[in-house]
Amino acid sequence: MEGNKDDALKCLRIGKQAMEAGDRSRALKFISKARRLDPTLPVDDLLSEIEKESNGPGDAQPQGSSGPTNNGTSEPSKPSDQPSVRHRGPSSSSASSASYTEEQIAIVRQIKKKKDYYDILGVEKSCTVEDVRKAYRKLSLKVHPDKNKAPGAEEAFKAVSKAFQCLSNEESKRKYDVSGSDEPVYERRPARRAHSFNGGYYEADFDAEEVFRNFFFGGMAPTAATQFNGFSFGQGMGHRGGGGDNGSGGFNLRMLIQLLPVLLILLLSFLPSSDPIYALTRSYPYEYRFTTQKGVNYYVKTTKFEQDYPQGSAQRVSLEGKVEREYFTILTQNCRLEIQRRQWGFIRETPHCDMLEKFQSVAA
Repeated sequence: MEGNKDDALKCLRIGKQAMEAGDRSRALKFISKARRLDPTLPVDDLLSEIEKESNGPGDAQPQGSSGPTNNGTSEPSKPSDQPSVRHRGPSSSSASSASYTEEQIAIVRQIKKKKDYYDILGVEKSCTVEDVRKAYRKLSLKVHPDKNKAPGAEEAFKAVSKAFQCLSNEESKRKYDVSGSDEPVYERRPARRAHSFNGGYYEADFDAEEVFRNFFFGGMAPTAATQFNGFSFGQGMGHRGGGGDNGSGGFNLRMLIQLLPVLLILLLSFLPSSDPIYALTRSYPYEYRFTTQKGVNYYVKTTKFEQDYPQGSAQRVSLEGKVEREYFTILTQNCRLEIQRRQWGFIRETPHCDMLEKFQSVAA
């Protein structure tokens, strides 16, 4: 890991020196290599500047001796110094730089600077699921790699998809609010479940394209050239599996599997639903705060809570015990990840571990 970073910094330094010397082809080569070795390096601005200069009308170096010069007869001898580099550089970079706009670059940079999921989607913490869906529909179409070719668009698209999948699920959203806006970690390690649209978000095999397909196409891959909002999604967005069964029986089975989540949702909508009695964070309609004997704050929906769960009653003791166990589980999971990240050198402070230690001292 450290070796890659050292090589990346070396390549970046060579690329900058080439830029100062006016050799854009060499600069593009080494800066791109530095980015592959260490994707965290801030080289988007340098790549954009190189591509703009290569595509601009003021390109100082001609591609061959037949190109026009300022002095007529004094310049044609220069291309012989670098015969191969000047033929390849401008032709490859100019083709890619013309495929995105300044607005697309600005959107990508704005998203990549943000870490909090609410900020990424541009919604408030009191937002509804429908607000999250609207924000994702708008942003995902702007940064999808099939439409936005700007550097870093793929990372921005993944960030938008992760934020949507977390905040579109009530349980994961509630746990994210409790853990804080730095980095949510709710990974169900003991019982690993298969990836689903609104559940199992914190899986290692997260696929942003699958989230996009589920949202816009109900989980099915679009046809050979599906037109959507002015741009096409080709077969590259299809399922990644091998050759499929083209028979009618196989197609109907796949169709049934895709419709199962919809059928389950419709079935659950007719069943009597019961909202949670409490929430660990304050959000509508959970606005009335209570505190357990161990100092854990929780919120309920109605002022009649005291009548339904009198102080000292068995129901109240049982409920507050559940609150404390859930709070302890959340702190333990986040503390475990913070310790691991500190060992890797990513962070220095462990706030959730401090909160866990404080809670355990009170409980003792």
